[in-house]
Amino acid sequence: MISGKVFEEIKNHPNITVETYGEHELKNVYKPMPIFALANKGIEIPDQAYVQELTGSNKNSVAVLPFANFSINKENEYFSDGITEEIINALVSLDTLQVTSRTSVFAYKNTTKDIRQIGKELNVKTILEGSVRQAGDKIRVTAQLINTDDGFHIWSENFDGHLEDIFQVQDEIAKKITLKLAQNLEVNTHTKLYNSSTSSISAYDNYLQGLYYWNKKNPEAVKKAITFYERAISKSDTYTKAYSGLANCYSFLGSIGHMDGKIAFPRAQHYALKALDGIDFKGEAHLALGVVDLLYHWNIERAESNFRKAITLEPNNEESRCGLSLYYRIMGDFERMILHSGVAVKIAPISPSALQIHAESLSILQKYDEAISLYNKILELDPLYRSAVEGLALVHIGKKNYKVAESYFHKYFKMVGNDFKGGTHLGLLAALQNDREKALQNIEFIKERERKNEGINLSLDYAVIYAILGENDLAFEYLFKAVEDKLGAVLLLKTFRPLSHLKEDPRYDLLLKKIGLIE
Repeated sequence: MISGKVFEEIKNHPNITVETYGEHELKNVYKPMPIFALANKGIEIPDQAYVQELTGSNKNSVAVLPFANFSINKENEYFSDGITEEIINALVSLDTLQVTSRTSVFAYKNTTKDIRQIGKELNVKTILEGSVRQAGDKIRVTAQLINTDDGFHIWSENFDGHLEDIFQVQDEIAKKITLKLAQNLEVNTHTKLYNSSTSSISAYDNYLQGLYYWNKKNPEAVKKAITFYERAISKSDTYTKAYSGLANCYSFLGSIGHMDGKIAFPRAQHYALKALDGIDFKGEAHLALGVVDLLYHWNIERAESNFRKAITLEPNNEESRCGLSLYYRIMGDFERMILHSGVAVKIAPISPSALQIHAESLSILQKYDEAISLYNKILELDPLYRSAVEGLALVHIGKKNYKVAESYFHKYFKMVGNDFKGGTHLGLLAALQNDREKALQNIEFIKERERKNEGINLSLDYAVIYAILGENDLAFEYLFKAVEDKLGAVLLLKTFRPLSHLKEDPRYDLLLKKIGLIE
């Protein structure tokens, strides 16, 4: 067997064939390591079970692949996706069972890959796949548990019932999987593994639709998610998960400037506190509160505390690790920043959002080639993940490959499909190349975008371009406006390389004091 480093050196050799076994945790090695084996004719190839035994990988492991939507109505995809995620959450409650994260398994949605190959890539012993068929109030859920060593079925079953039975069906599936998976897992058949936090089918249906749009992680979809979460709460005003969902949505919109921070963050805080009033699912609520404390209240200590509480309650939630990585990025502690973004990738090795946070961390450390490799990996997983395309453009700016960066920006604009997208990026490029006239033209384009998009805040966009042009007074004017408007991204001041020359100006320290980064 060989390591990933050796594999990189020989992978293009025409006479060498290699078999992959996914990433494994090795003794005294923090980061999971990819393992490969030579597979040329005449060489005995070890099976996955042998590699797992050798490396001490957890045999009690399962990945729940996205359930297929077999309903006549193709718009019911949200329902099959939601059931997948709910079963994952039920199984995660068992400490002795290793469950692959939602973001990792959804990379395999509609895949035609062999189950054995998926098992190797995710390093799991078993895979659950299934389908959901809904017709009126009747449902059929089919589930099958498969051994990834040989592709043989361990167990399969159909669950027929009415929509009102869906909570019971999900609990039953989770229990049967657990009992089939390992003899040493103690499961009380009278204890529920799955808790819905509501008894309302209508609320649950709206929640699943909200979850479906939230997982798309773009401003347009997140605004749709808010509508469905609100409907869920109108049907069940104690629905903890829906409150956490709303908190996440408003934090997201406030942090990227697509909603006034003074509106978005107080709403996020309100809904997160409502979620904490419930009896379960508090990890996501602490995560949302951490984001609010960090990006709105600028209460650094309380933000860290909430991120750590979220991690304690849900150790396998990579988003909480990403939050803690962001905290350390803001604090300028880049060693811990890269540590926690690395842990997020360890938890969810094919999660586009976790990979992006880690790529951004690498870029800050000027490890540009490693960052490019991760962004390309994201696009292999999801060719439409537009943030990775934007990330590639920014990395090439760091490398001063401005023509390459511009080509990626134009690709990104096409993916966004917004007539007013582009002024910031092209203005940045023009300023970096000392094309003052073109940079100022793009600033006018940014102003037009602000006029056409009510509620959007582009203060930092102006600040960065003016700073590069040497217009320091205008740069500080917009930076202070960003602080006044509670634009969360201003906290990343220490990592904005185009602003680094402003550190010599006494107004820079005043900015840091206002946002709590220095005494």
